[in-house]
Amino acid sequence: MSGTNPLTQEATENTDDKGVLTEAPVIDTNIHHKDDRWRNALISFGLLLSVALILYWETAASIVAIWIRSETYAHGFLILPISLYLVWQRRKQLRQMVPAPNLMALPVLAVSLLLWLAAWVAEVQLVQQLVFVGFIPILVVLLFGAAVAKAMMFPLGYLIFAVPFGEFLVAPLQDQTAWFAVKALMLSGVPVYWEGLYLTIPGGNFVVAEGCSGIRYLIASIALSSIYAYITYRSYWRRAGFILLGVIVPIVANGIRAYGIVVIAYLSDMRIATGVDHILYGWVFFGIVMLLLFWFGSLWREPSVADSSALKQPQADNAITSSNGRQMIVASVFAVVFFASGAYASSLLSDSSAVTGQAVRLALPESSGAWTGPVASNDTWQPRYTGADSTIYRQYQNQTKTVYFYVAYYGNQDNGKELVGSLNRVYDQEQWRRVQDNTVTVTMPSGKNVSVAETDIRSAEKRRIVWHWYNINGSVTANRVTAKMLEAWERLRNHKVDAMLVVVARDYIIDPQEARNDLKDFLENVGADIAVVNHNGGVASAKIAGPDQL
Repeated sequence: MSGTNPLTQEATENTDDKGVLTEAPVIDTNIHHKDDRWRNALISFGLLLSVALILYWETAASIVAIWIRSETYAHGFLILPISLYLVWQRRKQLRQMVPAPNLMALPVLAVSLLLWLAAWVAEVQLVQQLVFVGFIPILVVLLFGAAVAKAMMFPLGYLIFAVPFGEFLVAPLQDQTAWFAVKALMLSGVPVYWEGLYLTIPGGNFVVAEGCSGIRYLIASIALSSIYAYITYRSYWRRAGFILLGVIVPIVANGIRAYGIVVIAYLSDMRIATGVDHILYGWVFFGIVMLLLFWFGSLWREPSVADSSALKQPQADNAITSSNGRQMIVASVFAVVFFASGAYASSLLSDSSAVTGQAVRLALPESSGAWTGPVASNDTWQPRYTGADSTIYRQYQNQTKTVYFYVAYYGNQDNGKELVGSLNRVYDQEQWRRVQDNTVTVTMPSGKNVSVAETDIRSAEKRRIVWHWYNINGSVTANRVTAKMLEAWERLRNHKVDAMLVVVARDYIIDPQEARNDLKDFLENVGADIAVVNHNGGVASAKIAGPDQL
């Protein structure tokens, strides 16, 4: 017995002064090893997260800027504290586990950084933000292991609500809200004339604006229903079912809200629910809907985690090996190298596409056939595209017919000055409202069919059909995603992207087809060849149809 270390032996024998054998106290050094490994993993996690914040601070700052700028995403400030609180609630279960670095997360981190770099090249801010937030669960798996990450799966997944996304749903939600409100009004016997997003009833007109799309209610509902489902249910199908309700209910409720506003205004002779009061009514209505949703969800709740005897507690990993320390170092070093490589690659690409400082001048096609121009326009309509290096706005005339022609040129793009961005519009939202969107196919004189994006807009005095498309180094598309992909490819291939927005517009009185016919006639006769003349006199031609037409 003298050769046995009593500190590592689970039970040792000893004798008292009377020679009676007794059992020595148990001292479990695994507890100290676990504490050390938790401390090392937490320190490494904090350092690596700091490295990511420093190297990718522009992406992190863009997330916070949107939280500050948009009321729709102001909830983003609460997401991280909520996730941390949920992790803290599980601290007793996590305390029983032993962090074990998982080097299999390194390839995942490398791929995510490549995805971030591709999104940076293509200037797709949303993907950059999603990848940046995704660094957190990847680092948890890398440093703490898959078992610990699984135990924190929901708090880590909940971080996705910190990413401000959902703007692409605004237009479809507007259309759905208008459709629902009109159908409900018709069933109620209220006379209504429906045109796109415009509703006309006896006594007044309504428009389903972007603020009435319900995107705020939808995002808030999904975030609230997700955390409610996590706290209330244990089975995955109940959680998924309740979250699905959190998606469906606010969409239907927003249609009911819009219908209620119109009905209240109709019954009150347009005295109630036509101003700020309908916004307040909307939030009150949403609060009531969520309370009813939570009440309904409580009817099929499950026993809480503390009361459930069926819940399996995580088992401690008692295999303490010296290799864990080496794995932690290897994981941390490789993660730093990966983070630094991604940032360095982005800086190289940034340097290769730096602003040349050369001013450019845009030249529109000359008049042809019955069309005369281009001449300066005194019309107040102009697309709102921020950060363009050069713009030009002119109009052409064919007797009483007028076509408006607008071009925005981007020789170098960066955050805040992008050709394809969520804040860019082909109309000023303060003066114009969108009625509907379409895609129109135009047959050019060459015989090629070209797709253009159509937006039907309306102001207090005018109705206008607007066609637009993108020209990326001579390749033409009307699709935003395709335009982003073309920009990324051209930046990698040529390090220089000449990108343009091309817009033509025509007013109509009753039938929008008349405007479409005039725009087709204009493009067939005048075309859309745009010359970009730089400071040195070099000219690059950008055409709506060409040999490299997509």
